[in-house]
Amino acid sequence: MKYLLFGSFFLSLLLSCTPTKNITTGERTEYTQFWRSSLRDSIQKNDYRMMFETSKTNITGICMVKQINDEWRGALINEFGIKVFDFVSTPQKCELIHVISFLDKRVIKKVIASDIQFLMEIDNPEYVRGAQSTRMFVQDTLFINYKNKKELQRLPDQTIIYKNKKRTLNYTFNKIDPDDCDCY
Repeated sequence: MKYLLFGSFFLSLLLSCTPTKNITTGERTEYTQFWRSSLRDSIQKNDYRMMFETSKTNITGICMVKQINDEWRGALINEFGIKVFDFVSTPQKCELIHVISFLDKRVIKKVIASDIQFLMEIDNPEYVRGAQSTRMFVQDTLFINYKNKKELQRLPDQTIIYKNKKRTLNYTFNKIDPDDCDCY
């Protein structure tokens, strides 16, 4: 019995003296604001080139967003100048208004409104899904994941990619610099 006690003590002493090895995987987890001031201004109008992808179709256009009275209001216009829909987003609700006929279905509007709300309200502490999301840096890309159903990425070149994994929808946003654009 005394050898068992001595052996246990010696083994624990030996293991405690061995140096631990830190393995760096290039991932770090921390709370970081998704929206930088260079990507979204809460005072001015924000314009983005947007591509919406499904397994069957792609829609490209311009998304315009502005914060008015603590609500994010915006519109999506396709590349031919036809308004696809308007939206109003708060931490509690997102509503699509003036929806083009081929998207004016209850389920489609619900999914798109949920996706826009996640995108617009992710940094708002009152938005429940944003508070429950995990944030992680992998190299220079910020990933925000909500229950492995929704994923938001901010790439080093300031491209924003949103993936609705449940519905296999992808949204890509690139900020339009007003100095580089002759479209105004």
